[in-house]
Amino acid sequence: MNLVVSSAILSAMLVSIPEPSSVSAEELGELILEERSSQPIASQALRPPHILRRNPVLLLNEQAIRQGLPCLRTQWRIRLTPTGEASDTKVWWVDRARGIRSQRQIAPVDSSGACPDEGYVGISDHQSEEIDRAGWGLARYRAFLKGDEEIDYRCVAEDPPFLEVCSEVEGLREWLSQKTPTYVGISAQRVWIKIDSTSDAEITFASPHRLTIKFHYPVPF
Repeated sequence: MNLVVSSAILSAMLVSIPEPSSVSAEELGELILEERSSQPIASQALRPPHILRRNPVLLLNEQAIRQGLPCLRTQWRIRLTPTGEASDTKVWWVDRARGIRSQRQIAPVDSSGACPDEGYVGISDHQSEEIDRAGWGLARYRAFLKGDEEIDYRCVAEDPPFLEVCSEVEGLREWLSQKTPTYVGISAQRVWIKIDSTSDAEITFASPHRLTIKFHYPVPF
């Protein structure tokens, strides 16, 4: 492979971007994603490095669209690599081939029936009717957090720290309200919501007025 062809391939895979805070979300989407995005990029966020991830991750959120009961959007997760340039304005590399991932997300519509800006939860690719069911389950979970008396609950825990959380409904709601669910799963019988590594919730289509909360210690790796 000659140098000209090799350079063309490299430039197609790698793109440099300025500090994300200095560029609009829509501009970043056009620069990084090219033809991958199906909806306009509506917002962005930057996740800083941490002990398990040396470089920051840029989140680009497509404009959400109403999909039956919930709103549906795609979130793009872009791994940033510093170029090594020393200047007041940072410049980052994005590897288009290996540094970009996407996740579909849903959120219940707000009180006006519009798509909210926040509160989206990850979901696998499903048919439209399954997305509708997932939105229904997520809306029921959030209604419980708000104190909807039509939704009963069952709390399951075997270990002392969680038994205390389960013992009183207001304390349970307060504890859960501090968590942001990370994933919604759907089966033929139920909607399952992963809250964090120690808790999840489920609601079955056969018993739509009862939510089950389960606490457990994290699964060891």
